[in-house]
Amino acid sequence: MLERLEITGFAVARSVVIEPGPGLTVFTGETGAGKSLVVDALAFVFGARRGREVIATGAERATVRATVVLPGGRKVIERSIALSGRTAAKIDDAPATVDDLRQLAAGLVDIHGQSEQLAILRPQVQLAVLDEFAGLVPQRETVAATVRELREARRQLRALTTGARERERAIEQLRFEVEEIESAGLNPGEDDELRREQAVLANANRLLEDAAIALEALDSAPLGEAVRAVSDLAARDPSAAGLAELASTLESTASDLGRALRRYRDRIEENPERLAEVGERLDRIARLCRKYGDSVAGVIAYGPEAAAKLEALAGAGTSLEELREREAALLARLGEQATALSRARRRAAGDLVHAIAAELEHLGMGGAMLSVGFSCEDDEDGPSVPVPDYEIVITQSPLAGEGEPHPRAFTETGVDRIEFLVSFNPGESPRPLSAVASGGETSRFLLALTTALGKSGEGRIEVLDEVDEGVGGRTGAVVGEALLRLAARHQVLCITHLPQVAAAADHNWRVAKRVSDGLTSSTVEALTSEARVEEIARMLGGVEITTKTREHAAEMLASHANPAGRRGT
Repeated sequence: MLERLEITGFAVARSVVIEPGPGLTVFTGETGAGKSLVVDALAFVFGARRGREVIATGAERATVRATVVLPGGRKVIERSIALSGRTAAKIDDAPATVDDLRQLAAGLVDIHGQSEQLAILRPQVQLAVLDEFAGLVPQRETVAATVRELREARRQLRALTTGARERERAIEQLRFEVEEIESAGLNPGEDDELRREQAVLANANRLLEDAAIALEALDSAPLGEAVRAVSDLAARDPSAAGLAELASTLESTASDLGRALRRYRDRIEENPERLAEVGERLDRIARLCRKYGDSVAGVIAYGPEAAAKLEALAGAGTSLEELREREAALLARLGEQATALSRARRRAAGDLVHAIAAELEHLGMGGAMLSVGFSCEDDEDGPSVPVPDYEIVITQSPLAGEGEPHPRAFTETGVDRIEFLVSFNPGESPRPLSAVASGGETSRFLLALTTALGKSGEGRIEVLDEVDEGVGGRTGAVVGEALLRLAARHQVLCITHLPQVAAAADHNWRVAKRVSDGLTSSTVEALTSEARVEEIARMLGGVEITTKTREHAAEMLASHANPAGRRGT
């Protein structure tokens, strides 16, 4: 469980402390208030890649500190990033690596953002979900290890079957390639950074002119005169106070823009020597990319491949016959492992369909038809597998049918290709999820999937960023009930814009923005019972909050405060 989250200098969170508590915690607030910073901060502290752009304006570093309670005790995880781009991590005040953070997060934290709504449409993601649901990840990793061994054996075979003269030529070529790549000292993303620097250096004079023009316009008298005129107007007419507030905001925004422009202008310099250096470096990188890869990452990846090929060709210590025997043995092993994995998946698919369908029924989509389509492709160089090349699994868990063994195409995930097939409308045949789901349907499907997966195990931290996107009306209430069911087994942190979800929560934190001394920051506060009524009323009533709206909000909260009203628990 997440006990405490401290966010300092991160995005617009200059100093935020959150203690979410068990069960369902929601984060609400106006659009643009910065609700997603909670998700971003959690992702960062548990190892997600973030750049120095997350550092708040005026801060020297961004720091996120999370206190989590595990079965073995309490742990404090901290991660920070400085303006230099360097990151540092600690676990219980001891130095840690990003991999350490990610390993700690595995099985503890699941973050479901709006991007997952798109990711779940991809068949490879659906396959990973099925494996997680069925507990097949270790079996899949075993298959992946065998695939890597097989590919390495085949690489060595290809290398050793090259003729002696060709082998010597290949050795010389590979040695040159390895030395050329190593001497270049490439860094990932270096070309993109250089192009950006080149663009700035090449246009330094024009950029400085544009900045000067913008600053001159901002410093012109008309803007200040307009603000003073509006202030005078409001002083004479109290009903124009709103105009004065807008004028003050305009003045503050113009001041912020002016400071930012001056900082930008001060960073720009005309440096022909550096421009020439950047151009030469880019030319060298371009030559390497033409020879070894389509990108810097491709060139970097090719280096170890070329070195491995060079070692294999130079050593030539393993006989062709030994390698052929090893290839045959690995193919046979892979066939057995892939067959067992495919059968286990096909047996589990029906259970997953049933679990998702049950959750969809709770979410008001009881008429949905679901199935999982399995397919395999033939490949004479693949392992022999006797499972059917195409099979539809619906609600029951069948034993996979048997057929004549065929060599199948394979990847590190095995021989299966799967796709979730759904129909959300009566009378329509199930089709791929990516072809039929609307935004709201995708949101509910993802929530149903998350809830179904959440029934395995207990005590995880489930983070959902507007998983209720595109959902409204009564469906909002059933979404809240689904989150409560999930929260009965796990701690759930949910960013929501639905009053029905907010009313169902055990805890409600409100995110708001404020401007002080020309700087914008977000605040996050836990709401008391009275404040929750106002917040729910705001979410219900929009611009104008009426007595009736407040009464409705109070009724919604009261229904969930009553244990009989918490149907999901």
